[in-house]
Amino acid sequence: LMGKFMTDQPQRFEGTNDYIATDDLKVAVDAAVMLLGTCDSNDITTEEIAALAGVAASTVCNLVGTRNELMYQLVSRILTDLAESLKALDPGDPIAEAQLIIEHTVRAFVSNPNAYRQVVAVTQRAAAAHPTPVEPASFQVVAMRQAQSMGIIRKDTDASGLARQIFLSYTGAAMLWSAGRIDDAGFLTAARHGLFTALAAAATDDHREQFIDRMRPLSKTLEKKAWRFKGPPNATS
Repeated sequence: LMGKFMTDQPQRFEGTNDYIATDDLKVAVDAAVMLLGTCDSNDITTEEIAALAGVAASTVCNLVGTRNELMYQLVSRILTDLAESLKALDPGDPIAEAQLIIEHTVRAFVSNPNAYRQVVAVTQRAAAAHPTPVEPASFQVVAMRQAQSMGIIRKDTDASGLARQIFLSYTGAAMLWSAGRIDDAGFLTAARHGLFTALAAAATDDHREQFIDRMRPLSKTLEKKAWRFKGPPNATS
């Protein structure tokens, strides 16, 4: 592979030491994030990634693959880090888990906004044809099922459906952020608002008020700004 990323099926590496391959993949992906922070993904070449990472261009080709696969590598890394963070939480607090799922991923995306705006845009467009190995909504499904078993969510609620609605709300906020319609703070505010609105609607009587209390200031912030948070006009500005 020379020049721009391939758009067809990439080559696969075989017989490579797993430890070396894992380390090379990490530095290649790190380099790609740095380049995406200042360049359009369509303009980045494997040679540029390889030079910045200090590995061979063929290594980038074999380990990273196509442009879409690079974007999925970045999302997968965030989800892997999220899974590790969730392990450190109190297993008896599914609401803290649901909130961490949102806040961890938002903060990962906004750590390099220009790069991850492009990641969100590309992966959302390609999701139908190339779904991720791990369904992102599955993290919220686990949290909502536990919340229901603990009496936080009503028994007549479809916990899995509720989790997917939370994820859809999050995805909507991510797409607005990716398009530059809302800034980093707006992304986090909108994502939190979607979570607590859904929880307030599905909560049992003993828990509903706490979610409404957490939703209200978020609603006021969004209403005050009329959902117009200052964001960049495009992904690479």
